Amino acid sequence: MPDFLAQLNSINLFKDIFVPAAAALAALALATRKFRRERLWQEKYAAYQRVLESIEAIRYWGDETSSQVHMLPTVGWLNGKNANDFYAEAKREIAKQTSIGIVLLAQAFVTELRAFQTELFRQTYDASEEYSEDEREAHWALGDHASKVRDIADKYLPSLIELARSDLGA
Repeated sequence: MPDFLAQLNSINLFKDIFVPAAAALAALALATRKFRRERLWQEKYAAYQRVLESIEAIRYWGDETSSQVHMLPTVGWLNGKNANDFYAEAKREIAKQTSIGIVLLAQAFVTELRAFQTELFRQTYDASEEYSEDEREAHWALGDHASKVRDIADKYLPSLIELARSDLGA
């Protein structure tokens, strides 16, 4: 028992307890901050990836549909799906990110994405206005619409990629 009391008296509270505890708390704070920053970066990367893949899917739909109308060779599928199957999903992802994407994505990116969506909607509206009862004319109008959709995606995709890269620091 006397050895224990001697050891207890020799403890320097500041040097032996407070300094290591403060160092441990500082390390915990730094590790937590780094984890949160990396997690945020991963979430942003995933969101940018979904949006850019959606624009590429829209572009692919336009290319495939236009090629089918003009009787050119097509692949006809992407990731095991028909081009028409994922076109609606891609438009939904774009709509979702234009409304809530500002929480995670850069303001300039969301603004450019809204411009893309507006031009895409305008083209769809214009195509519906040109609809014809004649099946042959409707078929060619669909091909023309698909070509314009592809061109719109080609127009916006490079600038959106650059905005995403600059926000991610790549």
